[in-house]
Formats: sequence, structure tokens, C-alpha cells
Amino acid sequence: MTIPLKDQEWESLFEEAIKSLSELIRFKTVNPPGNEKPAADYLAEILSRNGIEPKVIESAPGRGNVIARLKGTGERPPILLDGHLDVVSAEPESEWKHPPFSGKIADGYIWGRGALDMKQTVIANLMALLVLKRSGMKLKRDLIFAAVADEEAGCKYGAEFLVENHPDLIKAEYGLGEIGGFCMEMSGKRIYPIEVAEKGVCWLRVRAKGEPGHGSIPAPQSAVIKLAAAVKILGEKKLPYHLSEPVRVFIIRLAESLGGIKGLMLKRLLSPSLADFIIDRMLPDKKLAKSFWAMLHNTVNPTVIRAGDKTNVVPSEATCELDGRILPGQTPEDLLREVKENIGDGYELEFIKRMPAASQNPDDPIMKIFEKHLKAHDPAAIVVPNLIMGFTNGSHYSRLGIKYFGFSPLKLKPGESFQELFHGFNERVSLDGYKFGLRVFLETVSELVTDF
Repeated sequence: MTIPLKDQEWESLFEEAIKSLSELIRFKTVNPPGNEKPAADYLAEILSRNGIEPKVIESAPGRGNVIARLKGTGERPPILLDGHLDVVSAEPESEWKHPPFSGKIADGYIWGRGALDMKQTVIANLMALLVLKRSGMKLKRDLIFAAVADEEAGCKYGAEFLVENHPDLIKAEYGLGEIGGFCMEMSGKRIYPIEVAEKGVCWLRVRAKGEPGHGSIPAPQSAVIKLAAAVKILGEKKLPYHLSEPVRVFIIRLAESLGGIKGLMLKRLLSPSLADFIIDRMLPDKKLAKSFWAMLHNTVNPTVIRAGDKTNVVPSEATCELDGRILPGQTPEDLLREVKENIGDGYELEFIKRMPAASQNPDDPIMKIFEKHLKAHDPAAIVVPNLIMGFTNGSHYSRLGIKYFGFSPLKLKPGESFQELFHGFNERVSLDGYKFGLRVFLETVSELVTDF
């Protein structure tokens, strides 16, 4: 069912959303410490003012989560609209054209940390509830709004907390979240990837041990040198190829859409014997090559090294923390085994943090709804399923059986890169791109809760 709004009413709605986004950006919710409670209270006040009863739940002091529900008839299970309130650091602020927590509207953009990740989605979710409430449309499904804490640091005080302590408030058939529905240019065509899967988290610690000694005596078998050898191997030696179903479908559909030599080359990525050669030698765009590599392999990145505290003492122990990511169908134990096979014996390995990979059916009927509404406003849109390398709240919501898709549509200007704006200096969203995405999103949600 179409939202019954005239063009002038849409413009008024856009102005309301842009104003709310600008105000939400001004809440400094850098994680750590997060301090999302004031932002949650701000959203709760808007919901209350519009006749929707919110619940603000603190998972720890200052860690606020706001949940609200727009009731339907219950003919179909609920839809969850998910967003997180915390943001990453904006340091140093001197690198920003406009202060990162000003929510400045200038040069056709809304500027600030969280403008893209992901306060623009939080406000789009909010507007969906407000528009449907005001319209009086009959909903077949409950529509659940969740703006949560702590996604940037692993979800402990947000999605994970809600799944473990308040599952009744968020249980749904589908969840819509971040990192999907934005456009990217490839071979002169506009591609709109939709997140259907995300890699899991498997952070590891590698420990090397050796004899301590005085710093004046060379110690070629020291813990530090042994650890350095392992780190060098992990940085250079590649882990095995794995083709997951979401990536297989993504590559096939992208290759068919692009056609020509690029399409043929992409299809070769489906071959275990050819994929690594294609990625290493044949893809001229090295950023794109790295993305394809991560889609087809488990990965580990050495990030934190610790050893000793005195210059003149050879330490007996050295450790390195690894940011490991696992593909759908892979387990933390699989990654641990691959790391052991690469570095060999003589090291202790332990898990630091584990989150499962999440994966949905790339041919789920909801994908046709996404495509329909994107094409309604951009007939040239090419919609493909996608796997993201990072994690989202979806990893935790999937434990409740929620089918989580990244769909927060946004039309970027030619030459703009979602990846470079995401967590980067001068994070921003264009006003025109946001209006485009907001209308697509609201019309999509309207159909999902009335006709789907």
C-alpha cells in the first residue's frame, strides 16, 4: 500500500527528517564510553509526542536503548527497524571541514560523525513509524523501532543485551539495518548492494614464550622474535579459499549485470584454482581486489602487540591480538586451525571474542520488494545481494531467528565512495541523496507492513 502523501507533504517530511538528523548528530555518542542515553531520551520524546509509547532501557549506566512498537493486526509477524546510536571517534577534529558534532547543514550536505553510520538510518526508521502512525493505515504487521547502544564496540550493551534480556521486545520475522541499499558506480552502471550476510568475528590471541634475559645479550630464540616470525607469516601467507552461497550469488549477478570482459573475469572468481590469481594479478583496482579477497577467505589482521616493559630486559612472553573474521559456514575453530597451520607449532592460541557469521537467503522474497522500490526511483538501478566484511547488530538478532537485511538506501553522488565516508574524516550525507533514500525506504516499509 502506497503512503498517501502529496509532493508538498513529502517535502515537509524531508525537512522534518533532516532537522531531526542534524539534532541527533549533536549528541556526542562516541564509543567508548557511548553515553547513548541522552540520544535515546531525545528519540523517546519525539515518539511520545506523536502518540507512540517508547521504552528506554539502560543496559548499564548511560548506555541507553530505546524501543517502540506500532501495532498492527498481527496477521503477519513483526518487522524490526534497527539502528545504533553510538559512533566511532572523530579525532582529530581539526581534520574536519565542519565540527564533527555540529550537525551542520552546508554545501548540500548534512555533516558530522554518524551522518552515514548510522544516525541517518535511525532517523529514517523513526520517520517510518511517525508517517505510518499519522497516516492511519491498517498494518498487518507490528513495526518495531530499535535504536540501540554499543554496536561499534561489539553490541554488548545494545543488541546482545536485548537479545539476552528482552527478546520479547524485538522478536520479528525480518530486521532491516545498515550497510545496504547505497549506490556504487561500476563500469558506468549504478549497483545497489543489499546486505544479506556478514562475516563473523573471531578475535584471537597468539602467545609466544621464551627464556628471559638481560638485554645486552642477543637472544635469537626470545619470545619477541618468535612472535615477530608468526606476525610476519600471518601478514603474508594467505588463508584458504572458501565460497559461501551469498558471495556466489553476488558474483554471478554482478558479472551478468556488467557483462563483457569484466563479467567474464568476475565469474572466474568462482573457481578455487583461479580466484587468487585473478584477485592478485588481474584486478587493477586494488581496493576492490582486497574486498573480493575478504569475501572469499577467512582473514586475520595482527592489530595489538604486547611484550616487556623494560628496554634492558628480554621478556619471557610476547602476545599479539588478531582481528579474525569468518565467512558464513565457517566456525571459530576453523579459523583457529587455519592460523595454526600457517604459523606452525610453538605458539599458544586462545579466543578473545566470538560472534557467528549471519547469512540470509539471497533469493528471499523481500529482495524483490527492495528492488521494486529502488527501481521505482532509479530505473537504472541494479540490485545485488552482498556480504559485508564487518559485523552489525544482525549477528545477534539472527540468534532469535530474525532474518536481517542491510537496507538503508542512499544515492551517492558520482565519485563518492561509501567506504571512504564510512568512519572517515568529513563524514556526511548529501541532502538529495538522503531524500532519495528516505522516500525509497518509507515506501518499502509501508509495503512490508501492509501487503507483504
